Amino acid sequence: MKSTYRILFLIRKKKLNKDGLTNIMVRISIGGEKAEFSSLQFVKPEMWNPLGKVMGKTKEVQQINDSLDKIKIALDKHYKAILEKDGYVTADKLRDTYLGKIVRKHTVLSLYDIKVEQKRNLVGKTIRDTTLAKYLATRKRVGDFMVYKYKKEDMPIRDVDFQFVTDYEVYLKSVCGCGHNSTVKHLRYLKQIVTNALKNRYITVDPFDDYTLGYKPVKKEFLIEPEIKKLMNKKFESKRLEEVRDVFLFQIFTGLAYIDAANLTEDNIIEDGFGQKWIQLTRQKSSVQANIPLLDVPLSILKKYRGLEDGKLLPIHTNQKMNEYLKETAAI
Repeated sequence: MKSTYRILFLIRKKKLNKDGLTNIMVRISIGGEKAEFSSLQFVKPEMWNPLGKVMGKTKEVQQINDSLDKIKIALDKHYKAILEKDGYVTADKLRDTYLGKIVRKHTVLSLYDIKVEQKRNLVGKTIRDTTLAKYLATRKRVGDFMVYKYKKEDMPIRDVDFQFVTDYEVYLKSVCGCGHNSTVKHLRYLKQIVTNALKNRYITVDPFDDYTLGYKPVKKEFLIEPEIKKLMNKKFESKRLEEVRDVFLFQIFTGLAYIDAANLTEDNIIEDGFGQKWIQLTRQKSSVQANIPLLDVPLSILKKYRGLEDGKLLPIHTNQKMNEYLKETAAI
């Protein structure tokens, strides 16, 4: 790449200011791409040498030529620094670095926003709003992390290196209290952003190289029949705990996930030719068509809560609250 790097000083003879002077422009050429900016030096066209110098021996001429030399030296220095850090240099990047511009279009959060907007356009078509909510939540996590760790509200994607990823993992587990698998989920969302940046050549090095993002198997405990009967027979003084217990029992006897039970309406209840009632729905997570017989226990729960608002068949709390109330129920 370095053999294609050139700095050229030039003027445009027809573009003169009121004093008859023309601006000396700086042209950066790298790999066939060009970027220009003003040197802020002016000269009479007839004093300009096409080799990139002002002709003459006056003090003013010497000052202009010295300024051009300093620009060339500074550009060379920035070129080497960018090449060492990022592995590649573009004409625009070198110009903006020299001029002190902050390029905002390729930052961590701006790339998250692009991904979020893509997902938002797919809601109701190929994904549900719960999927969008996950992207918004993980965007907030990484935004909070950059403020916590670097005291910055956003950072260039090129600054996301292996150390950034490692520190983010520690932050998720220590400050946010995330378990291993939750941490891996957030890191995998960040990896999506990094992968997009790689494919668009905003970066050339993958900070996730040699980084393991594997889930740990979760040991799930199941209620045995005596425990289920104990739960069914328990009398609760709290209405909210009774509702959560009933919804949980409904899930036990139907196998429905929380979101499927929450979305259940009369349209999902059918009756066959033998008088047997069934739940018929497409599971949200897997998009699999399910036909589930309504046994006596879940059927009695539906009858208990008949007539709820919004056409829902069950008294649904948020998933977070339901998990919280279930822990309270277990303690009781």
